[in-house]
Formats: sequence, C-alpha cells, structure tokens
Amino acid sequence: MRNTIASWTVLLGLAVAAGAAKPENPVDVVAALVEKPPAVLSELEKIAGPLHRDPAKWEDAVGPLHRISPGPAVARADVELAIDPFHQDPREVRDPSLEQWDLDFVAGRDACRRLLEKRFPRPHVLRAAGRRVLRFGDFYFSDLDVEDGFRLSWYRSEPLFAIPERSAKQIANLVDDLAAVANAGFSRQAIAARLGPLVYDSALGLDALHGDTWTLQYKPAGAAKPERFTISFKRPLPSRDLLPKLGIQNPAVRSGDVHMQSRTLFDRAKRLSMETGYPLPAVKGYVVSIHVDPEGLVEIDKAPGSPIWSAEGSQILSLSAFLPQR
Repeated sequence: MRNTIASWTVLLGLAVAAGAAKPENPVDVVAALVEKPPAVLSELEKIAGPLHRDPAKWEDAVGPLHRISPGPAVARADVELAIDPFHQDPREVRDPSLEQWDLDFVAGRDACRRLLEKRFPRPHVLRAAGRRVLRFGDFYFSDLDVEDGFRLSWYRSEPLFAIPERSAKQIANLVDDLAAVANAGFSRQAIAARLGPLVYDSALGLDALHGDTWTLQYKPAGAAKPERFTISFKRPLPSRDLLPKLGIQNPAVRSGDVHMQSRTLFDRAKRLSMETGYPLPAVKGYVVSIHVDPEGLVEIDKAPGSPIWSAEGSQILSLSAFLPQR
C-alpha cells in the first residue's frame, strides 16, 4: 500500500503540473493538501472542490462557508476565512486567505493516515472535544463515526487543544521568570538565564525564542538590551500573580483602538507614567503594553474613548516592552 500511495502522489504531481482536474479520491486530495498547503480560497477549491462563495452575500463574504460534497472525494467542507471586516470590505475580497478548514471524508482513513505518517513520521497524539486527534505537522487528523471516515483540519494558528496545558508550578515558574526578565530591563543576559538563549530568525529579521506555550521576539538582533521585546502566549497566561511583580498596583483594562477590539491593561493608580510619559505601565524605563483576552471581562466603569473592565481573572495574550520615543 505504501508503494501505491507513493505512486498516487507522483501521478498527482504530474496531473497538477499539467493542469488536470481536481483530485477525485481521498488519498489524492490529502496528498495535494500536504504537498502544497493552500493559502487562499481558490487554491483550496482546486483540491477539494468548488465552495461557491458569493461575495455579494454577506454571510458568504465573511464566512464561514459550510458545504456538502464540494467535490467527488470530500463529503463536507467547513472553511473559515481570514478577513478583517474593520479594514477590509469582505464583499470586495475576491480570493480571501484561509483561517481554518475542516474536510470530512467517508472513505480512505487508513490509506490517508499512512500517507501522513510517511510525510510526518512522529505525529503528536492530542485530545479535542473528547476525541483523539493526531497532529501531523500543521494538519490534524481524527476519525469520524462512519466506517473508514475521517476529518482532516488545518489552522492558520495553532488551536488551543494543541497547546500543552501548564501545571500550577509551571505557571508560577513562568511568572517568576518573566518578572525577573522585566526587572532586569529585558536584557539578553536575563532572557538567556531565565528562558533560554535567543537565536536569530532570518525570516523575521530579529532574535527569537520558542517555548511550548509562548514565542518571544527581541530586536534589534544581537543587542545587549532591546528596543522592543515581545512575548506572545499561545495559551493565555493568568495575570493575577504577574502584575504586582511588575509594580502594577491597581490594574484595569481598556480598549486602545477605534474599533474597540483590543483589551490593554493599565494601572489606575498611575494613569500616566512619569518615567516614560506614556499612559501605560513602565518597568526599568520601558513602556509595557499587556494585551488580554476580551472573553469574560466585566465592565466596571466608563472613561473617554473606552469602557473600563475589571482586570480580575484577566488572561494575558501578549506582553510587549519598548523604549519610549523621545
């Protein structure tokens, strides 16, 4: 069977290069998706089948799209589109980028899993909604409740179920590490001592460090002290224990953008930092911008330009520190 799969993959590559019709069996579809993961809707449709998005219909323009049997091999397709309705008119976006897709197949489970295993030999075993999910690179494979049926999924960003959970001890250690880095002025030396050595990322043009549940960016590359430090949490980090360690005495949350989509922590005890001149917390001369998850926040007050939400229970999505502009 492995030789057959390899032959199908080679034939598929020749067919695509020759401009042949879309794949007509599950193995060919999965092989095409793995060979060149689609970035925009038209590329997915060439493989899975037409999804008939009508930009004139708002529900189609913004998505998600739910389609039954878009092609001969795919029984169902659910596709989320990467459209920013605040900065794009969805009805004018003709070939949107993809945020997430799920493709359901009623046949080909074993053959497609073997194909994925050949390309990604060490899949991670995960759980989502009580089901076992196998992660093959950026693809997620799960059985369906029909004989030989399966679902293949892809996400622009790692889904939460794929991010390891932190124990209480791991949370405490990460909070202590971040507080130590901040109070050392976000220096390269402190980062190396507490989180690990920074490595140059040529794609980003800066230094970076990747943990299981977070990604750190540091620029300029090679500098002893950064102009900007950013740590983004793939799994949000509880804010409660970290904020006092950063000197934030009376935390609250507000929105800093015209569309009221962001949620940023500030200190009601220090509305304006005398150290930086910014209306954000300051640590060691750096402006500190902490973005939190809007889910679950409770509005407690109003101020010009934004409601005020309680910081109690807030979950940190990212923490950035940058030098103030003089």
